[in-house]
Amino acid sequence: MKKDIQDLLEKTISTITKTSISMEVLRTKSEVHGDWTTNVAMILAKELKKNPRDLAYEIISALGDHEWIDKVEIAGPGFINFFLSNDASLAYLKKLIKSKDSYFPFAEDAPKKILIEYVSCNPTGPIHVGHGRGAAFGSALTNLLMKAGNDVIQEYYINDRGLQSETLGLSVFLRYQELFGVDISLPEDCYQGDYIKNTAEELKKSFQDKFLIREIDTFLKIDESEEMKKFINKNFKEFSLLINFSIDFEIKKIKSDLKKFRVNHDTWFNESSLYESTKKSNFLKTSEKLKASNNLSIKDGATWFKSSNYGDEKDRVFIRENSEPTYFASDIAYHDSKYHRGFDLLINIWGADHHGYLPRIKGAVEALGLNKDILKTIFIQFVSLIRDGKLVSMSTRAGEFITLSSLIDEVGVDAARFFFLARKGDQSLDFDLNIATSEDKNNPVYYIQYAHARICSLEKELIKRGMHFDIEEGCENLYQLNQPQESEMISFIEHYQDILEQSYRDLEIHPICFYLRDLASKFHTFYNSEVIIDDDPKKRNAKFALLLATKKTIKSGLEILSVSAPEKM
Repeated sequence: MKKDIQDLLEKTISTITKTSISMEVLRTKSEVHGDWTTNVAMILAKELKKNPRDLAYEIISALGDHEWIDKVEIAGPGFINFFLSNDASLAYLKKLIKSKDSYFPFAEDAPKKILIEYVSCNPTGPIHVGHGRGAAFGSALTNLLMKAGNDVIQEYYINDRGLQSETLGLSVFLRYQELFGVDISLPEDCYQGDYIKNTAEELKKSFQDKFLIREIDTFLKIDESEEMKKFINKNFKEFSLLINFSIDFEIKKIKSDLKKFRVNHDTWFNESSLYESTKKSNFLKTSEKLKASNNLSIKDGATWFKSSNYGDEKDRVFIRENSEPTYFASDIAYHDSKYHRGFDLLINIWGADHHGYLPRIKGAVEALGLNKDILKTIFIQFVSLIRDGKLVSMSTRAGEFITLSSLIDEVGVDAARFFFLARKGDQSLDFDLNIATSEDKNNPVYYIQYAHARICSLEKELIKRGMHFDIEEGCENLYQLNQPQESEMISFIEHYQDILEQSYRDLEIHPICFYLRDLASKFHTFYNSEVIIDDDPKKRNAKFALLLATKKTIKSGLEILSVSAPEKM
């Protein structure tokens, strides 16, 4: 009804004032003030130099009669309050009840082709709890965008070249030597976790002793990782094979953990592919464009991008003195490739530690002559785990950390996803493990799922008693649901549309979590205070129609979150 009211007001105002204005139509906070309200008369009065209440009266007088409007009133300094007819108030509920099981109340007028890139953690170890929050957010946002009718591609960017890849290769190489009885001491800058030993064991299974050091006495005298790499590159011409094997093995584990978490990327984009081509690589094409637009300079033997010309605090190294492109250079080429794949909207989901990185990326986009307005970057803040009221240590000196997989094993996928999503992404999150594993109303995901299961149980109980739920009769008799709790539930279920539109507009997910929690609370209160299986068939069918609408709404919201909606608990 919101759009109907907006359209009516726009037409009326255009007729009586010969002007057009962008207006806000909101739900009232109390039924005393009707169903919807607008302050358009107060805003327009300033422009027309009229008294707001007089203008509001003029607008109301010109609205005309409409069967879906019961009455319109002026309130306060000039608010216009709309009281809808009973049929109009129940229109959304009836549409929801008669719809298919999976219901989404609005569709994008102009569907977009969207690329959303998220997680993209370096393939140097298992995906951990910190990455999990971004993974949950990215997949839920994808669900929301797709349900609105958009074509969405989910992408993971793999940093499979450069220093960190070489360090991973060295770490695995050294642990591999230990499997043959060689006493090796890992340099501090190597990856220390036990997962490296697992990768080394897989390497041995696949290549036997192919990478075993023969000049062991010489090698044991080396204690710096850079010198180690030089030795390895000199004596093992196929060392890149070991690096690629290690990266591929870590990526397989990451994919497995993400799948377990109900996250499935459509494309996996390798950084190394930016440098591959039979003619001219993507990286070279991007470099030439920046050079042609005078955005690169040579200083101290290195090539610099003039990011200070685009609001960054200083220029940034693009190609190092050793002719090796920086990570930043790769990222510019990667974003250039995103733009040239024909998307209407590009969404990056980054960790909070990348805040300072955004100005230079935006500068590069502008320097390449690309539309920076279609690039949206969302930052996800850090996660702290709490157990028994105390902070849980997330990592150790040995390089071990709490993996996403271990969190799922402890609290379950549903709780993990919901807790990650229930707070605004750019705010830090305290994840309470005790609450996440509890089975009471303090655990919001349990409370919401229990509401869904309770409704399913009532449906089964109805059948056990030999009764039948008639949808048509239920819809026809919804007007009988006039108790305060019933009216509140009907209004709140319709409010779901506003929550989805807000979340869609702002690219946020947490409002859906809050809404589902509040809807579950209203249902449980209704359940505990009402006789649901009423002897009067008309009232009974009306109540079950309301329950069906509640159930569908809960399921719709949980589907966006990729959280299950169990039928029994």
